[in-house]
This record gives sequence, structure tokens and C-alpha cells, in this order.
Amino acid sequence: MIIDCHAHLYYDEILNQIDDVLERANIAGIEKIIVPAVDLKTSEKIISLSEKYEMIYAAVGFHPCDILNSNIEELKLLEKYIIHPKVVAIGEIGLDYFWDTTYIEKQKLFFKSQIEIAKSFNLPVIIHTRNSIKDAISIVSEFSGDNLSGQFHCFSGDENDLKSVLEFKNFYVSFCGNITFKKYSEKNIVELTPVERLLSETDSPFLSPEPFRGKTNEP
Repeated sequence: MIIDCHAHLYYDEILNQIDDVLERANIAGIEKIIVPAVDLKTSEKIISLSEKYEMIYAAVGFHPCDILNSNIEELKLLEKYIIHPKVVAIGEIGLDYFWDTTYIEKQKLFFKSQIEIAKSFNLPVIIHTRNSIKDAISIVSEFSGDNLSGQFHCFSGDENDLKSVLEFKNFYVSFCGNITFKKYSEKNIVELTPVERLLSETDSPFLSPEPFRGKTNEP
């Protein structure tokens, strides 16, 4: 069984042709797709998609780039989605220091709070990092244990970061199409990742691999 464990199917370029996209995914051998949310609105969209399409499963949560105008109390509203039978993870959560560093402490608060939610519901976390992986690893280390599992998606760390992640019990890494880009400088990281700790993802509709770079990515 092949699972695309990270595909954002609710953006218009995918959603407007969702039936064809899923048919192509099925032909390509994809049997299940996990769709991570970025906020409450997309969490609701994913739940609806998962109810309509058998192969779609949901992850719900707040992306670090989508919390600037959110209140921490909104996390309580996630619970009505988390109890849905097709919700399999909390995500996409994490830290992003690339676009805006003016609210890092708020990002950390949301990240930690959502890890707590994941632990309480015994769900894995899907972690986003950009220019922030060392802080993300440090935070996960505060919570790591037998009842915390997860995925560092679109892994962007170096060899030492990979070693730290692999020391966490029940944590996995995955890579996106950017590892095929000529400027990608950590190609050895893919080779150093044990296959039993590696997950498959596309991050659709983003990060299409060469030679399809610039086109809409699909599962």
C-alpha cells in the first residue's frame, strides 16, 4: 500500500478537479491520502472531503503561518473535528521563521498546545519547519515519550538534526520534490534516513519535482 501522507487537496487548483486528481492518484498506486489542515476553515473542508471520498483521511490543526490573527482559545474548537473517525493526526503544526519572525513566541505557544492536544487524543503530529528545525526538535524533546509520535514533513535539517529526530521514539521523516532541485544541498540526508523511518509525501499542490517544477503537484 502506498500512502501520500501529506497533500493539501483543498486548494482550488486541486479541488476544482478533485475527481480526476484522485483517479490519477489511484492509477499511480496511491491507496490513501492524508490531507493536513492549516486552520479551522480547512479542517472543516478536509472533514467534508474525507466523508465524500474513501481514500481521503484528515489531519486537523493550525499551521504556524496561519495563526497571526488567531486566538489560542480557538484550539478548543478543534475538538469537534478531532473526534471524527477519519481524523488520523494533528497537523500541520510547527514553526516557520522564513516569512515572519515577529510572532515566534506565539508560534511556539500554538505548537506546544497542539502537541498537548495530540497527546491527549493519542494522535500523531505532522510537523512543519522552515528555518526553525532546531527549535522544533527542542520543543518535541520536551514532550517526547511513549504516547507521542509524529512526522517531520518536508525535512529540512542537517545530519545532526536527522540524528536527533531519529532518537525520538515513533517519529518519522519525509521529503518533498525539492530534493530533486539542483540547489538542494542536503542530498546525503535522504540516503542517511533509514527506510523504516521514512514516509512518502508530495505536499501537493506545492513542490513539484523536476522535471515538473512550476506545475501543480498531485499525489
